[in-house]
Amino acid sequence: MRFLLTAPLFGVAVGLLLVFAPEALASRWQPAAFAATHLLAVGFMLVAMCGALMQILPVVAGVAVPGGVWLAGVVHVALLAGAAMLSWGLGLGEAQMIRGGGLLLGAAASLFMAAVAIGLWGARADLDTQRDLRLALVGIGVAALLGATLAQVLGGALQLPFTPLLEMHVGWALLGAAGMLLAATSWIVVPMFQITPAYPAWMTRRWALALFVALALWSGALAAGATMLANLALALMLALGACFAATTLWLQRRSRRAVPDATTRAFRLAMIAFAAGIACVVVARTHGGDMWAVAAGVLLLYGGFTSAIQGMLYKIVPFLCWLDLSQAGRRAPNVKKLQPDGRVALHARVHLTALLLVLLSVFAGMAWLARVAGVLVAAEFALLLWIMSGVLRAHRAAASRD
Repeated sequence: MRFLLTAPLFGVAVGLLLVFAPEALASRWQPAAFAATHLLAVGFMLVAMCGALMQILPVVAGVAVPGGVWLAGVVHVALLAGAAMLSWGLGLGEAQMIRGGGLLLGAAASLFMAAVAIGLWGARADLDTQRDLRLALVGIGVAALLGATLAQVLGGALQLPFTPLLEMHVGWALLGAAGMLLAATSWIVVPMFQITPAYPAWMTRRWALALFVALALWSGALAAGATMLANLALALMLALGACFAATTLWLQRRSRRAVPDATTRAFRLAMIAFAAGIACVVVARTHGGDMWAVAAGVLLLYGGFTSAIQGMLYKIVPFLCWLDLSQAGRRAPNVKKLQPDGRVALHARVHLTALLLVLLSVFAGMAWLARVAGVLVAAEFALLLWIMSGVLRAHRAAASRD
C-alpha cells in the first residue's frame, strides 16, 4: 500500500512545477517539460502501477510475487529516489542527478521485473492476462534500458544519437510498458469491476503480440534509418492503440450497470483521451507544430493513463481493505462506507477540470492559465491522497472494533 500512498505526491509536484515553471507546457523540449513528464510517468504512474501489480497479481492472475516486504521496501525507496533525482536533474540540467536517477530507476525496475517474472514462471502461459503480463515485463525492461541509456547520454557519460533513442524510449514506455500493462489487466478488471461483456477473444489473444511485434519492427527501422518502414510500423501501433480504446468504450456501452460508477467514468475519460491523443500524434507527425506534440503528451499521459490508474485506485484500495478485514474475521463495512461516493465524484470533477485547463493552456500559450491549471493539478492529487488515506483510516477503525 506504500506505493499507492506515495505516488500522488509526485502528482502534486507536477502541479507545483506548472505553477513555478509554466513554460513546461510551451514546448516538449523545455527542461521543465522533461521534469514534469518524468514526475508524472515515473513518480506517479510507475510507482502506482508497481504497487497495484503487487497487490492485484495474486487476485487477478493467481501469481505471488516473491520477496514480500523486503522486496517492496527496496523497490519502493529506489523508485522514489530515482524519480526525484531524475526529474530534478532534467529540470535543472544537473548531469550527476540525471545519471544517478537513471541508474537507481534501472536497478529498481530490474529487481521488480525479476521478482514478477519468477512469480509468473509457474503461472499458466495459455491465459491471456498472464501471457500479456510477460510481454509487458519485457516492455518495461526495454523502456527502462533505453531510459537509463538516455540518462547516461544526457549526463555526458555516453555518446550516442539522442533523437532515435528518445523516440524509442517514449514508444516503449507508453505502449510497450504502460499500454501493455493496462491492456493485460483490463482483460480481467474491466469486465469484473465495470460489469461489461468480456473483450473479444481475438483481441485478448492477438492484440498484445501484434503491438509487441510492431514496436520491435519500428525500433529496428528507427535504428537503421528506414523512415518509410518506421512510419508504417508507427501507423500500426497507433491503430492498435485506437482499437483498444474503441473496444473498451464499446464494451462500456454494453455494461449491465444502470448508472456508471466512478471507475467506469474514469476509464471512459481515459479511452476518449487516448483517442484524442492518437489524433494529436498524427497531426504533429504530418503537419508539425510543437503544440500538437505537447497536447498529445498531455492527453496520453495525464488524460489517458493517469485517468485509468486513478479509476483502478478507486476500486483497488477499498477492495483490499475490505478483503483484509474479511480474511481477519472482522466485520467489514460496505465498500461505499470505506470510500464514500461523494469524495470520489468530487475528485473526478477536479481531475476533468484540471485536464481541460492544462489543454487550454497548451493551445492558448498563456503562462497565468498554466499556473491556474497547476494549482488544480496539485489539488487533484492531494485530494486523491486524502481519499485513499480516509479509506485506510476507516479500515483501522473497523479493525480496532471488538
